[in-house]
Amino acid sequence: MVALLGLALLGNLLNGAFSFWAWRTFSGWVDEPAAVDLGQATAYDAGTAVAALVLTLVHLTVLVLMITWLFQAHRSDRMDPSRLEHRSGWAIGGWFVPFLNLVRPYQVVEDVRVASQSTLGRQSDVVLAWWLSVVGASIAGRVTAALVSGAGASDSETISAIASANLSDVVGSVLWVAAAVLGILVVRSTTRLVEQSPHVPASAAA
Repeated sequence: MVALLGLALLGNLLNGAFSFWAWRTFSGWVDEPAAVDLGQATAYDAGTAVAALVLTLVHLTVLVLMITWLFQAHRSDRMDPSRLEHRSGWAIGGWFVPFLNLVRPYQVVEDVRVASQSTLGRQSDVVLAWWLSVVGASIAGRVTAALVSGAGASDSETISAIASANLSDVVGSVLWVAAAVLGILVVRSTTRLVEQSPHVPASAAA
């Protein structure tokens, strides 16, 4: 899980650098239409296709592993049931229910933290920062897609829209990098809390 988050970090760093280059390039073409380079445009199209495929596969794999990890931790015998505020099924469903998925995964992670150690209070700053980064990156992705689909009919409008979309993608990449770094911290610290949990049934401890 941690290794894959590291891969996501690297992938988004590279994507951010590519999007920054694209933003600078297309912004230059907006100011000087005569400077348009078809070779660079072709390279941009190819790079965008590769980046989209790779990042989609990485993000989907991270999502599957995160859900699996969270579900197993939430339903483990190391949880204090009296401190759990949500059912374990929300560790899966909470990612997919519209609007609720803006908060429920974060709440389930906090559930695991709090239920594994009776002395912990809710709202870890690291978990909150991780989740805000994930939500922010997702919003930036939607903005990027909207900008691309909203490109005008003229070449100048299309170039301008692509420049804006890549600037939005730079922001999204930075947020995904932050989410990956914070995600590693969240997974490691939460896993450690679960492993050190005093709430282990006598039969399991024997």
